[in-house]
Amino acid sequence: MRDRKGTLWRLFHGSRRVKAVTYFLIFGAQIAFYTLLFHYAYPLLEGKPITWPASLLFVLETVTTVGYGDLLPFTNQYTVLIVILMMVSGIIQIFMVIPLLLIPTIGSHLQPSPPQRISHEMSGHVVIIGHNPITRALVESLLISELPIVIVVDQKETAFFLSDLFGKRVYVIWGSYQDNATWEGAWVKKARDVVVCEEEQTTASIIIGIRAMTGARIIAVVDKLSFERYLRYAGADTVLSPKHVTGQILARHVALTSHVDTLVEETVVVENGSQKTPAAGDPLRIINIPILAGSRAAGLRLGELELSPRFGAECILISRRGHFSFFPGPGEVLDTSTMLFLLIRMSSIEKLVSDLFLPTGKTEVLGVVTGFGDVGRSAYRELTALGMECVVVDQKPYPVNIVVGKAEDEETLLEARIREADFCIVALNDDSRNILTTLMVRNLNPKTRILARANDAASVDRLARAGADYVALLPSIGGQIVAGVLLADTVYIILSLPNGQVIVRGRYSTGIPATVSSIEKSCAVRILGIQGKEKSIIYPDGESAVHAGDILLVMGFPRGLRKFIRVTQRDLL
Repeated sequence: MRDRKGTLWRLFHGSRRVKAVTYFLIFGAQIAFYTLLFHYAYPLLEGKPITWPASLLFVLETVTTVGYGDLLPFTNQYTVLIVILMMVSGIIQIFMVIPLLLIPTIGSHLQPSPPQRISHEMSGHVVIIGHNPITRALVESLLISELPIVIVVDQKETAFFLSDLFGKRVYVIWGSYQDNATWEGAWVKKARDVVVCEEEQTTASIIIGIRAMTGARIIAVVDKLSFERYLRYAGADTVLSPKHVTGQILARHVALTSHVDTLVEETVVVENGSQKTPAAGDPLRIINIPILAGSRAAGLRLGELELSPRFGAECILISRRGHFSFFPGPGEVLDTSTMLFLLIRMSSIEKLVSDLFLPTGKTEVLGVVTGFGDVGRSAYRELTALGMECVVVDQKPYPVNIVVGKAEDEETLLEARIREADFCIVALNDDSRNILTTLMVRNLNPKTRILARANDAASVDRLARAGADYVALLPSIGGQIVAGVLLADTVYIILSLPNGQVIVRGRYSTGIPATVSSIEKSCAVRILGIQGKEKSIIYPDGESAVHAGDILLVMGFPRGLRKFIRVTQRDLL
């Protein structure tokens, strides 16, 4: 009996059609009952004959409250009571039917449905398949350009969400990934690039399905680079792993050597399996440098480093446990929680690092890496390749220097020698566990340097308050590296800043000479540096000339950068 009731309840509440039929049946039964009652009660109570049509008309007039007058006045109080019953029950029934049935039904028909195809022809656009935090970060990064964007998802509700999120900035359609009509509706055959951001198995199926339909470059965004060979066999031209790159970034924020390629931010972007080679000459670069205990810079003020007169460098940004300061003044005190972002010529980097930022005395460095997933493994390999000793903490055994156990367990951390560690990379795949681990590490070793990964933007501030010196937001990094590949023929994305601005590098290609101030005013951007055939200028003044072929380092918000790209004719270094 209970099972039968449960089935009826699920049938009624799970189907809008069943609800509609039920309500109309009840409403019809109510009208029929009152018609029958009134047809026999009226002659007895009022002493007057009445036909069936007149009875039905009277009931409908009463229930719908439109009013009547033919049968009035009533001489019997029982007739009045019957009419009152009709009115009350009829009103209740109508007010149940309208809000519970008619309004939702009408609303569902009036609500615009997300399209399943783009009605007009498109070409030269980017198709992004799938929805996750990396998808959103990628779209935000691409908005510095005017590249048309089409997002394809397989769920109608997801399409609604993305349409509300991005509005008119992107096209959003939905449909089955197994249906060729979905790809035809996205004009995949005329797309410039296709980015697949789904699970590896789904990604492989999608690539096989669309490879014969398009000549576009197909980029697969995956968690594990171990799938690269198979996805390339399926038809992917490029395979990128945000987790792999995030591990590299975490390692390079803690590992400081005099080798230039470990410092330059842009070298972590891997395309087609190889790092981008620096341009010839003496290019301008933005590097990130941590202030390490025992270095000459630790404890000094920024002005005391004499960055500009000694090395020709300028500090554009200071990061300190989740808080950022743009173009800091000379009075900023540098402690071990400080990260500097410097604009400098490539030839000066090694001397700068050797003179100011390498720790003196101590030659051996010990680090702890919590979590040996894709992020932790990438960081571990990067650090051990530089000759650093690292202890891994993970619940599974691996053929590395490891302590098996939970990272958020005090005994496990002590066994991993956390109190001796110079740094700790917190790389678990759960933000809550990362926050607790960071709290414990900071408590057990207040002096160690903590670098953590985050999956959710809301966790960045929490990790910083828990004690992390640097937090790498994985979706943001993923969006930036994929956008860097897509925009490689337009501008090169160097750094996405926490205030929404982006630093890019692009070539000035127009044949009309300009000045720094004219470009800055017309595009609402700031030019940080100019690199020409015979010049490298950091923080150029407004009258500095810009000639065809010059490479500009520019900082601005997406709207200004879009105009900058139009002015410079979309050429790239």
